[in-house]
Amino acid sequence: MLPPPGASGSPIAAKDSFDVPVFIRWSGPDLEPARRPMPSRVASVWHPWPGDGSQIPASGDYLVTTTWRDVLDAALSVGRDPTAWLTAVPALAWSEIVARRSPLVAYLCRSEILSAGTLARHIVEPNVIYTSGTEDTAQSAFGYRIGMTMAEWACRGLMGLGPTLHAEARAPVGHGPAWTPSLGLPDLIGYHPATGLPWIVEAKGGRRLGLPRLREGAAQLCRPDLMTGPHVKVLCGTSLTDRLFMTIDVENHDPGMSPWPGQAEAAETDRILMLAQSRMLTYFSLRALPTDSLRVLPIGPGVEDRRSRRGSAAMVTLLEDDESTQVERQRARQDPSYLQRPGEHRLDMLTGAVPGTDLVLGMSRRLYAACEELALQQEQIAVMVDQEIPRPRRDQADDVADQINAARRQLLYQEVGRSEARYRTREAFESAQSRNWWSLIDRPARLTPEPEQNVLEAATEDTYLALDARTAELAMPRR
Repeated sequence: MLPPPGASGSPIAAKDSFDVPVFIRWSGPDLEPARRPMPSRVASVWHPWPGDGSQIPASGDYLVTTTWRDVLDAALSVGRDPTAWLTAVPALAWSEIVARRSPLVAYLCRSEILSAGTLARHIVEPNVIYTSGTEDTAQSAFGYRIGMTMAEWACRGLMGLGPTLHAEARAPVGHGPAWTPSLGLPDLIGYHPATGLPWIVEAKGGRRLGLPRLREGAAQLCRPDLMTGPHVKVLCGTSLTDRLFMTIDVENHDPGMSPWPGQAEAAETDRILMLAQSRMLTYFSLRALPTDSLRVLPIGPGVEDRRSRRGSAAMVTLLEDDESTQVERQRARQDPSYLQRPGEHRLDMLTGAVPGTDLVLGMSRRLYAACEELALQQEQIAVMVDQEIPRPRRDQADDVADQINAARRQLLYQEVGRSEARYRTREAFESAQSRNWWSLIDRPARLTPEPEQNVLEAATEDTYLALDARTAELAMPRR
């Protein structure tokens, strides 16, 4: 069967920027999601995303220009915490990175459209394989992945939320008696640095995301006694009808709402723990690489300022636009003792290529130290879990084995929350800023003042991501 005329087929390239319509809908006192916007309304959105990227704007239709690097950063940081398994086999981090990235590359494509004044802009849409050439189950699986990825992209990149975590892994400050996996939990939790308040986030995604599924998500967030403390409810819906767009339903709340006494300090400790948990794939990927594959790459201090991220509505700073990184790399080229300078006077990343991909990932000294400490703490807790709840026997029924594994996983998460792991992770994070790489890793890492040629780079104050632009160009078939 031939594809329909004009079928989309150009995969997203790393250097591509594209527009995503985002519909903000406030309601309350309980979430009341509306129907999916009609295609004509989606196509007519033009108002740019307002504000400084640190809050939720008023209800309205907004057009956000983003990049593949922003979306990819979200895809790699959202998902279940795999630390307990990767501690034993660090190289499996490479496989999980491929698993989180590949579906987006396989089923999304970029198309050019003409806006007012014949200015060429780009949208992202599902390609013909997704719409016409794959099974319903594959479409559903991709719906989950794109829903989680775009919820992370919107909450962190557009609205300034801190690192997120699967809700099953950590109960937020102010949770109620109904916060239990047996009753069902939201998808993600996080803390907003501007307010210290916890957010609970439900993510939905699909080719044609309808009102019934959004109502299911709203009911999940609004279940009685799920939360007893101050918090924010956010329902993110991602649709692939004609093009990629999002609806974000937010429950009305008191703008002056503030955390309980002591909640803000606990939230900061949790934020650092969650930052480390969200980047464990990168940590284990680096740890599994051979010594000669590691590089220390200078990054400029400009990445620490959200305002440098294209109007703040972004996940990362694109380094081709960051003058401070160019200055810092010039210093590294000219100073043979660059790595001997006090750590607090420079921002550099330990980086390494992910085997089987065109990705280079990296992290700061303080994040590496936090991840290392968290991995050590979880490894010790896992020994206790093995003693408390032995692994299922091979002759046990699958449903029994699933229940045992779920109980083991839940006990691990609970012990991480109750133990010294939270505070030790924060201590490691805060103390490592003044250290050098030679004191953090048990092997040498070579300073590389410049990245490889033809890479597209992005960074935050603690993370680094680069893609091979040549690979991206080769991935764009000629029509």
